[in-house]
Amino acid sequence: MQSVYINHITSIHTDAASDKDPYLSANEPDYKSIITNAALRRRMSRIIKMGVACGLKCINALPSGKVDAIITATGLGCLADTEKFLNTIIENEEQLLNPTPFIQSTFNTIGAQIALLYQIHAYNMTYVHRGLSFESALLDGMMRIREGDENVLVGAMDEITPNSYIIQQRLGLLRDIQAGEGAQFFLLGKEITQSTLAELISVSTFIHAHSTLEITKRIHRFLQSNQLAPEQINWFVTGKNGNKNEDAIYTALENSLFPKAKYITFKDECGEYPTASSFAVWKVAKALGESQNSGQIALIYNHHHSINHSLILIRKRQ
Repeated sequence: MQSVYINHITSIHTDAASDKDPYLSANEPDYKSIITNAALRRRMSRIIKMGVACGLKCINALPSGKVDAIITATGLGCLADTEKFLNTIIENEEQLLNPTPFIQSTFNTIGAQIALLYQIHAYNMTYVHRGLSFESALLDGMMRIREGDENVLVGAMDEITPNSYIIQQRLGLLRDIQAGEGAQFFLLGKEITQSTLAELISVSTFIHAHSTLEITKRIHRFLQSNQLAPEQINWFVTGKNGNKNEDAIYTALENSLFPKAKYITFKDECGEYPTASSFAVWKVAKALGESQNSGQIALIYNHHHSINHSLILIRKRQ
């Protein structure tokens, strides 16, 4: 089967908790140097600027500039634009509505903007599958490479607003959990280049609540399908978020299935959000690219509120 390589990565994520916000806000760059059209930049909401800037930086690393597909993912989409449109409906009593916030609140806005700015007339898809949005986009990207595409841009982004934070708190989704946000993009290719960081081996997803035994069996089958044993996993990366009930499965797997692996977490850095696993892939790819030990294998296991589960295998380039 055609190998899939992570040839470049970009990320916009938090550096530290803000004094004014109870959640982790992304540390945004100066967009003027990335999105040079001032009029276009002013019309963009915060998440659109984050996603577009992150995607453009990733494409700029491609010498040929040829992108065969743009695949994006988001769990909750453009929340600020959605809130703005709904507030306008209430304030204007459903009359004389400005359509711009509605147009920009659609989930595929970021992928479409990247394509328009670079005149990329290619496959363009957006996945909105709750906690498996990024994994769905990653699987699609891998299939595109294995079907003949040379370079595929895959990205994920989610934002948090004061209103969405309050709603999640009231629903009980953030008990002992710090919410976050961010945008990550990956340039996947079928050939190794000088900038190649790692090889993306396999991705698997499953849903619903499962016992530790059931998840252990799924991980065993996943590793066996890739001709690997638990002892060969060097890094076990988990989505621990501070909630004891949600973290229990991670701890159980560390103790029983991967006692010799190095344990790594990521949500303590980026916070909890539907596409937080994209930050895990960014973190692992960056670490593997900097590692001097070839052939190291990392397994990322994440679940979103114990409902959406994903397994991602990444190997240091040979």
